[in-house]
Order: sequence, then structure tokens, then C-alpha cells
Amino acid sequence: MEKVIVVCEAGITTSLLVKKLNDLAQEKGQEVDIQSKSLEEGLDYVKEHRVDVVLLGPQIHHIAEKYEEATNAKVAKISVDNYNTMNVYSIFEQISEA
Repeated sequence: MEKVIVVCEAGITTSLLVKKLNDLAQEKGQEVDIQSKSLEEGLDYVKEHRVDVVLLGPQIHHIAEKYEEATNAKVAKISVDNYNTMNVYSIFEQISEA
């Protein structure tokens, strides 16, 4: 099972996005565990757990390098447009490309 975390400043704004991404994964029949994490929680999480993909919300793109140093997972930035419109299809593509 692929493990994905979606990280934003506080981890709250991504909750609905993560639910929609999990629904889409289930609809597609793909086994993906997608969780929402806050900025600091996410950094600790990737150091202690196996993660395949880290998706960063637009407000924290500037710390992508910290995540890249902390994990071997693919670190990707969710575009402002995709994040604001919750374009789960496009965001799910980022997970699939990992």
C-alpha cells in the first residue's frame, strides 16, 4: 500500500482534500493511505515512518527542501489552482506519478 501525506501549515485545511483523495483512490480501486499532517507533525512523521509521497500545500512550498532532506519520499508541491479548487484528479495524478 502506498503511503501519502498531505502537509499544510496547520493540517486543518487539507482534511477535506484528503477525504476527497481517499474517496477517489477507493473509486479507482487503488490501495493508497493518504493522511493530513501539519507542517511540524509532517517533518517528524517522515523521519519515523515509511512514506512514498509528500504533497505540500501552497503556503509551505518554501520548505520543500527540509522535507527532501528528511525523507526519501517524492516531495511534490500542490499548485495554488489545484489546491484552491480541490482538483483531486490533478492532485491524484501527482501521487500516481511517484
